[in-house]
Order: sequence, then structure tokens, then C-alpha cells
Amino acid sequence: MVKILFIMFQGGATNLKHWNYYTKSKFLDRLKTLGYIYTYQDKTNNIFHYEKTNIEHIDYDSDIDFNLSYIKPNTHIKMIYNDICLKYKNIEEYKFIPIGWSMGGGMALYFCQKYKQQCIHCILLVPLYITPTNMLLQLKNISVDNTNITNNKLQKMLYNLKKCNTEENLKIVENTIDFIRFSFYSKNLNLKLPVKTTSFINIYNPSEYKWQKDNNKNRLNEIKILKKNNPENYIAIIFENKTHMIYDKIQPAKKIIKYIDNLININQ
Repeated sequence: MVKILFIMFQGGATNLKHWNYYTKSKFLDRLKTLGYIYTYQDKTNNIFHYEKTNIEHIDYDSDIDFNLSYIKPNTHIKMIYNDICLKYKNIEEYKFIPIGWSMGGGMALYFCQKYKQQCIHCILLVPLYITPTNMLLQLKNISVDNTNITNNKLQKMLYNLKKCNTEENLKIVENTIDFIRFSFYSKNLNLKLPVKTTSFINIYNPSEYKWQKDNNKNRLNEIKILKKNNPENYIAIIFENKTHMIYDKIQPAKKIIKYIDNLININQ
């Protein structure tokens, strides 16, 4: 029987407790009944350790010792794969199902591009936008001095955050990280998906959430484009009013787990 390894890619501004401890569904407890689970703490999210208004941020590690290589998805993904190979012996015996939530969706998709031979499916949970028009919208919303971002400049930003943990210093680092990763995805994510991909999307009822009207429109348009580009490799499953953290609530979590269980059975 094939060994299944779920590779979990976090959303932005989260720590590992968001996968299970903070959820009503105890999502990882449900998922681990189907296979092995690899999680890691993306150190770029640890910048929120230095944001003190949210009591949950005490759970974030203080380690923000990273450089541009760590931020860039191509070198970050290689680092993750090497870590997986160290933790799981005879890695060729495993088949991977990357799962990416929100910003982690970009990492999950790029992981599948790089290691498609071992990936049997990709699961996206309300992922970041990846189609060109929507990606441009995301980049436009990031306020950052993007001229010649160097390691020295990054280290100075991180030092300033440690020394003076103001909201302004936090935002400078956060925007820089987002800009680097979004820029990479806009140029390197292949809209022709290399492995079968299922995206669980939350759509807000616009009569209740009028401010979400444009977001709904962008989401649905992205689904249309991805289906056109991947008639055999892309499926979108839509939930309504289940929030951005779609795996949190018990009902959608059960449906997601059941879906994953079925696709594993198909691939056995």
C-alpha cells in the first residue's frame, strides 16, 4: 500500500497551532487518520511574535533569522523537500499530497511543479490568486519600496523590528516578504497545472457581505480560467459563508477530509 504524506503549507501570519489547536474541527487530527503529516513553521510568519496587540502572537517563535533565499519560493521549496527527505527515510516509498491554505497555496502549487513525479494531488484551501489579472491586483495592494531588495536591506528591516516592534516596522517586513513571493509566483507559477488539483473555495453571500462582492467576482473568474486551462486537472468545490479559514468549522472540514479519503482510495 502506498504511503501518503500530506505536506502542509501555512497561510500568512499564522503559526502551527492554526492547523489544529485553534480549529473547532481539529483538522490535523482528522487528516492524520489518512496518512502521515509533515508540518513546519515558516519563519517569515514569526515576525508576528513582535506584534503584541494579539494575545495569540505569544505562541510565535522569536526566530526571524532568515534571508532572501529563505523567502524566495524556489529555494524555500528545495529546503522543505530536503527536510522531508531527512525526516522520512526511503522517501521514494511515499506519495505526496501538498495542502496549501491561503498564501500557502502558492507554495503547494510550486512544490507540485518541482516534484510532480511524487505528487498525486494538490489540495488548495481558499488559496491566493494565481491568474495574471488577479495576481496584479494583489501586487498593487502591497506598499513596499521594491527597488533592489538586498539581504543587507532585509537584515536591517528585521533588526529594526526586533529593536522597535512598532506596527510600522512590522508592516515594512510583512510587505517585503509578500512582494517577493507574489512577484515570484506571478512569473513562475504555471497555469497549466502539473498534477490534479482541487481547490476548496469560500464564497460569501453578497446580500449579507456586500463588501465581498468584488472578491467573489475575482474568485469565480479565476475558477473559470483555471478550468479552461486544466479541463482534466482542476476541480473547484465551493462553500458558502464558511470563512477564509475554511478548514476550521466542523462541517466543511468533514467534507474536505472525506474528499481526500476518496481520492487516496482512487490512487491506491
